[in-house]
Amino acid sequence: IIPPMAHGLRYMSITFYSQDKPAPLRGADTSDAIIELLAITLWGNLDYLIVDMPPGIGDATLDMIRLVERIRFLVVCTPSKVAYETVRKQVRLLHDLNIPTTGIIENMVMKPTTYVSERAEEDNTTYLGAINYDPMLEDALGDVELLKKTEFYDSIKDLTEKIG
Repeated sequence: IIPPMAHGLRYMSITFYSQDKPAPLRGADTSDAIIELLAITLWGNLDYLIVDMPPGIGDATLDMIRLVERIRFLVVCTPSKVAYETVRKQVRLLHDLNIPTTGIIENMVMKPTTYVSERAEEDNTTYLGAINYDPMLEDALGDVELLKKTEFYDSIKDLTEKIG
């Protein structure tokens, strides 16, 4: 399957197959879905393959580690102590398995704190920065020109330049 392209980016989603119906997967079904999507999608030459995965150390994470040769993780976390504890376990597992981690990005920040950046430092992981909550983002979805005028866009642009 040749994945659709939007604004120079190819993308694939299980929702192309489940349509708008829920796709409750667990265990072997999760593994099979990941393997099938990776196997049937004709990406062509890629600079990067970005996979949005559920948080934590579940089947999806473990399968990607097993299946993707030059995997590197970019961890995204909300500015929550509870959320970071899940992220911390994942980051520590990645370190234990010698899986490269680009760093941690804090997402949906409403009130700046140093909690996530301090924890990242404790976990020997690069804190890349924060994406502030942007109330204009919802209205800009689907409109590239409007999206480019948001604080969200500026944050993403800065982070991608930092990541290189």
